[in-house]
Amino acid sequence: MTTKVELPLADAQPNSAADTEVQRLQIGCWVGLIAIAMMRAWFTRYELGPDGMSYLDIAREVAAGNPGAAVHSYWSPGYPLVISAFFRAFRPSAYWEFPLVHCVNVLIFVASLACFQLFWREAPQWLRSDTGARDPEIPDGAFWALGYAAFAIANLNVITVGMVTPDLLMSAFCCLAGWSALRFRRSPSVGLALLLGLVLALGYYVKAPFFPMGIVFLLCACLWRPVSLRSILLAGTTMATFLALCAPFVTALSLAEGRPTVGDSARMSQAFYINGVQFYRHWQGGPPGSGMPVHPTRKLSDSPEIYEFAARKMGTYPPWFDPTYWYEGITPHLDIRRQVTVFTRNLAVEFQIIMESGAELVFVLIILALFAGNRLRWIERVSKLWFMWVPGAFALTMFALVHVEPRFLGGWLLMLFAGGVCACVLPTDDGTRRAVRCISVAALITVGAALILQASREAVGIDHAAGRNSEDASIALGLLNRGLHSGDRVALIGDGTGAYWAHLARLQIVAEIPAATPASLPALDFWESGPKLQQKALWILEQTGAIAVIAGANPSAVDSVPSTAPVRWKRIDGTSAYVYLFSAER
Repeated sequence: MTTKVELPLADAQPNSAADTEVQRLQIGCWVGLIAIAMMRAWFTRYELGPDGMSYLDIAREVAAGNPGAAVHSYWSPGYPLVISAFFRAFRPSAYWEFPLVHCVNVLIFVASLACFQLFWREAPQWLRSDTGARDPEIPDGAFWALGYAAFAIANLNVITVGMVTPDLLMSAFCCLAGWSALRFRRSPSVGLALLLGLVLALGYYVKAPFFPMGIVFLLCACLWRPVSLRSILLAGTTMATFLALCAPFVTALSLAEGRPTVGDSARMSQAFYINGVQFYRHWQGGPPGSGMPVHPTRKLSDSPEIYEFAARKMGTYPPWFDPTYWYEGITPHLDIRRQVTVFTRNLAVEFQIIMESGAELVFVLIILALFAGNRLRWIERVSKLWFMWVPGAFALTMFALVHVEPRFLGGWLLMLFAGGVCACVLPTDDGTRRAVRCISVAALITVGAALILQASREAVGIDHAAGRNSEDASIALGLLNRGLHSGDRVALIGDGTGAYWAHLARLQIVAEIPAATPASLPALDFWESGPKLQQKALWILEQTGAIAVIAGANPSAVDSVPSTAPVRWKRIDGTSAYVYLFSAER
């Protein structure tokens, strides 16, 4: 099957009624998908997450003229560099910073849609050029309907525009790498070799897992025909371009860490999820065999637990701004039994994610394979198109070895689905082809209806209600109105990874009584202790250099302020947060 369609905005004129139908479908899907993305971005405009706060801290530093802040072995630089350009251009206020970031996500979504369009248009070219046959294929309209349905699920359901993470940008580079690899494989040339190397390198700058995936894409693109001097030179050109463009960042990371590295996120995930090291913050050592921290956060009190981390200026919340610093000394190691257990469990999680988010497309793929009549032929075509789906399968296997979250999988699932759909052949009778069109359009309509329903739930506050609440901005402005200033040090009773108000007010948290640790609930211990112990804890917090303590900013069962706040705790108007100022003059 070949398609003659262009991007929806292309100037080419349709050559047939079928082309006109497909172009109308494309335009309608573009308009519908972008509209839904804009709606969901608006209804979740105040959402953030712990990772998002660190990315925004980096973006703010870069926008302020410190590009070295983007050199980080845990957080990749691509996404914060994109955001920093908008910070520099618009200089958003506390109320508009998060909405601006979600607008950037919508723009990234549109870019991802354009990259998908390139990939999905290129994929079926192999049904003739690589299989060498003119088998009856899925009608163009059905093929594009299934593609847009898969894209919608991957980027509006599995990832979503409400996430302030680089995963949506990663999805765009998955499609762009798939397109450039297929183009290079079909028509190898020096120009396409350079383009493929460039795309793979940029993908690595977006997210570290793209470094090993770059090697996989390169192999899928270059292992195609009998070895010749020309094929070796072209493969070498691609590899050299990829490595040369990655080298500056790899060198900067390795110099900063004092050891060779392309990024430490996988290394730390191994320690967290396989070796049982305490997650994310306040690691004081152990379990046996996992090492001891070189410079841990300082534990100042056992009852309640108080931790201080003011030694270095690191973003809003230092323990999660630079985890590699606080976890230096960690020694990840192989644990076969635990590895097998985690791998098996994560495969089940991936299957659950696929079925919960895209069961209708899985069933459509099964139906299409059954329509082919000869299942062995479908399997044979799948094997011939290995280079199309292997990157997706490799990525899912790589994540399953350590840790899986839905947002990791979006773009890779598209590649798996593309390989399955492109391998399908149909009987020549018109009845079957009409049935396939109806099934594909029904799948697209079902996916669209589900996305509209989800957007409606977010619009009325049933889901993601916090995304419509500007309380973090209100807390930030309330603290500044009470005499705090940007750059001031504060302490926290609660969960520092959710202190988005501190980011908006440009405060730095230097000490905390955590909401919870693996063995206790320190914040609850503080509120349930008597005035004497509370005063002692506040005195310890004051010694860290904090000028105020904030509590109740992220209300929960374990860190909310009692209904009758103690003396000198002042509620910030219109919010659930309280502030305790060490200086009565403020």
